[in-house]
Amino acid sequence: MSTYGIYAQGTFECAASASGMRLAVLPRRIHSGAVPSRWRTIIEERLRCTLPISPVKQQTFRSASFMAMSSAGQPSVKQTEEVPIAELRTLCTKALKLLGYKPEEIEILNDVLFYAQLRDNNQGIIKITSGGLNKSPEARPPVIEKETRLSALINGKNSAGMLVLHKATQMAIERAKNQGFGIVGTNHTPSSTGALGYYVDLISREGLIGIVLAQSPEFVAPHGAKQPIFGTNPIGISIPAQDGAVTMDMATAAYAWFGLLEARAAGRPIPPDVAMNAAGQATTDPNEVLQGGAIRVFDRSYKGSNLALMVELLAGPLVGAAVADKLEERNWGNLVVAIDPGLLGDKDEIKRRVQVVLDRVRGAERLPGVDEILLPGERGNRKANARLAAGVMPLEANLLSQLRALAAKYDAQGSPPGSPAKLAVATRLVHPKTKVVDPYGGSMPPLWQTATFAQPSATTFGEYDYTRSGNPTRTMLEEQFAELEGGDRGFAFTSGMAALAAVCKLVKSGEHILAGEDIYGGTSRLLSQVVPTAGVSVTNVDMTDLEAVRAAIQPGRTKLVMVESPTNPRMQICDIAAIVAIAREAGAITVVDNSIMAPVFQRPLALGADISMTSGTKFVGGHGDVTLGLLSVKGQELAKRVYFLQNAEGAGLAPFDCWLALRGLKTMALRMEKSAANAAALASFLAKHPLVRKVNYPGLPQHPGHALHFRQASGAGSLLSFETGSVEASKVIVEATQLFKVTVSFGNVNSLISLPCYMSHASIPAEVRAARGLPDDLVRISTGIEDPQDLIADLDQAMTLAMEKSGIRPATSPTGGAAASPQSTGTTTAVVSSNSSSSSTSGGNGSTPATVTYSFGNGNGNSNGSKPALRGSLTGIVPASDREQWLMDRIRSLEAQLQEEQGATSQSHAQ
Repeated sequence: MSTYGIYAQGTFECAASASGMRLAVLPRRIHSGAVPSRWRTIIEERLRCTLPISPVKQQTFRSASFMAMSSAGQPSVKQTEEVPIAELRTLCTKALKLLGYKPEEIEILNDVLFYAQLRDNNQGIIKITSGGLNKSPEARPPVIEKETRLSALINGKNSAGMLVLHKATQMAIERAKNQGFGIVGTNHTPSSTGALGYYVDLISREGLIGIVLAQSPEFVAPHGAKQPIFGTNPIGISIPAQDGAVTMDMATAAYAWFGLLEARAAGRPIPPDVAMNAAGQATTDPNEVLQGGAIRVFDRSYKGSNLALMVELLAGPLVGAAVADKLEERNWGNLVVAIDPGLLGDKDEIKRRVQVVLDRVRGAERLPGVDEILLPGERGNRKANARLAAGVMPLEANLLSQLRALAAKYDAQGSPPGSPAKLAVATRLVHPKTKVVDPYGGSMPPLWQTATFAQPSATTFGEYDYTRSGNPTRTMLEEQFAELEGGDRGFAFTSGMAALAAVCKLVKSGEHILAGEDIYGGTSRLLSQVVPTAGVSVTNVDMTDLEAVRAAIQPGRTKLVMVESPTNPRMQICDIAAIVAIAREAGAITVVDNSIMAPVFQRPLALGADISMTSGTKFVGGHGDVTLGLLSVKGQELAKRVYFLQNAEGAGLAPFDCWLALRGLKTMALRMEKSAANAAALASFLAKHPLVRKVNYPGLPQHPGHALHFRQASGAGSLLSFETGSVEASKVIVEATQLFKVTVSFGNVNSLISLPCYMSHASIPAEVRAARGLPDDLVRISTGIEDPQDLIADLDQAMTLAMEKSGIRPATSPTGGAAASPQSTGTTTAVVSSNSSSSSTSGGNGSTPATVTYSFGNGNGNSNGSKPALRGSLTGIVPASDREQWLMDRIRSLEAQLQEEQGATSQSHAQ
């Protein structure tokens, strides 16, 4: 087999034998050789190198990375690997950063790639590893060459095809929404546009009919020919229906160009009868197709060939794209059409009638052996939905290895070649980048405390005119916070709730918001009492349950998903990336309340969220002397909508408050790290205290969301909560502390303590709190920067007082004094006493609570101390009717703890 071994550093000459292979690296020079000239340009582009071509015969290397051959001459094929979707998106993001793309471009590229990859479409991640998204050195910003109210023509200027087609799609949508019809053409894009289903889905989500056609280089032969003339020339169409749009994404070719690259990378054959070699003979070897062969049209007939021709004409000559030697000219075209069905009748009635047709197709009498008739896109959507729900997806092992190598290269470099190394968060907090110029070069940011600004003339405006619309001090804050979050633009509001209120106004009457159950009380009040008055419906769901999240999505109506992680106050952990994926699939944007973590510990935009909201009242200000809310937004179009609301409603933060926030940012990392260390110490103390039933803190290894949290965040934060089982005991604890201020909020330099159900979450009805699992005895603590031992001592004395006031005494034996630890042989023995005369009135079923104490001991100890006995006691306030279950639960928990400790002790002695 005479083929070519191609690698980014050169070509390999190979002599194969039964015993193995011998390699010799040829010099990086251009030789005259037999590689077809039409493939040379695209191979060089894909591998980012100048391709040396040797006249010698060479054995095949399957891709840009070397793949071993077995002694029989067959490639060793690795299996696919199941990869967490969030991890995969992070790897792609790093690889795209390595290629020099901007954050807003990466967001679009990832969306397009994952749309395809989730559906096993060959237009996915292979585009990164094969070089299909390498930036052209001639790339410039796209230019709109022609424009009317209904149409536009975009010269892509050698920018990535996906980015240019995304821009064209947005322009077509805008025209169709305003005029009823939009048609936009693109040319001069030298790379693939990806799965067209993504773009037509964007159109149909707006209630419009979408049609997208794409032309590409000469890969496909017309029927009856062996010379490639057409591109794979896909067609995408999406039509709204009552149960959601029906979307067709179909290439007019029998196989995808990138499918050939995937097959080569995996060392597997392609299906029979989809392609031919240079001689026009059918082949299943992707290398033979890539070396002068051609792909066939999808139906191997004139019908498919004619359809490919029509796409070629509409997405080629019509839009100014290349018509001959397209690969050499690097000028490929696309056509986007968006149509408002309202031009032809009532939209809802048309959707109903479309649904009738679809239902008839699904319900048609089937042939024997046919289980189901699927509509266009259904098979792919089911795959995507199942993978999003599971949070993982399969990826071919070699492809994953190549992607990880690119990501590792980015990690090693930190940024694209030639870029300065990225500074740590703590440094960026002290040394922000800003376009605002201080004419005097002050060491600290200046304060522009003014309502208006003088203008250059009576007919021209300067950069600032009225502080409601913008102020340099606010600009500095907004720019710095957006940079910390990885956003395209930032916005400072008068409070966190003002920021969230603006986000909710992105949703129109008749649409739907999906939010978590365990959320801040102010957010709950906004969603339950304010948002519905605008005709927007709201559903609360357990965001830790991805199946529940998916089930709560209302197709076509859900436009906003609101997430907290960790949640407030129960500190539950939600899989942000998975929720974002579910929301994006439904056409909804995602906002994450990141107030508890701030960008020091967690960056939701890097996990795929569209908006990150931080209540700057907390860690940003940090000293309890300023109220503000901050939004960091991905995407300029979304940012424009947010700015309009901020300006129109006068919700922008005042200059002096911005200045206080800027001052607070300087020390935010220091304060948060110290506070988090204090919280970890308190959580450990509380987890062992006999009065505490449960501690909610993601930093504890036993927290159910511990592993997930540290996959998406770098720290556990300084907010925690715990349950005592008694409202009275919790109330005493809160009021008896001396170093903890009894107040709402968190993120202050001093420690705070509260009963959320009576303070921050009091606006949530009691029955709703109960249904959501928010207990009245829950105590929430926000640790400050004090000495941790002082905080523990203060909390300890308060809890001791709570035990005394509640009638809880240290464990005693029936004969008085400290409880003895009965010796047995390897089992835990409990000695139980109860006191029902306690005046405690904790909740329960109305029965009088009893003070229950048990002592325990393990009889494996001996006098010489080689295996010391483990003993202790546990006390709690329990309603009489619940006493038995309470004891059983506590004993099981304690026995497990004792066994673990005893195992550690035994191992220590053995060593």
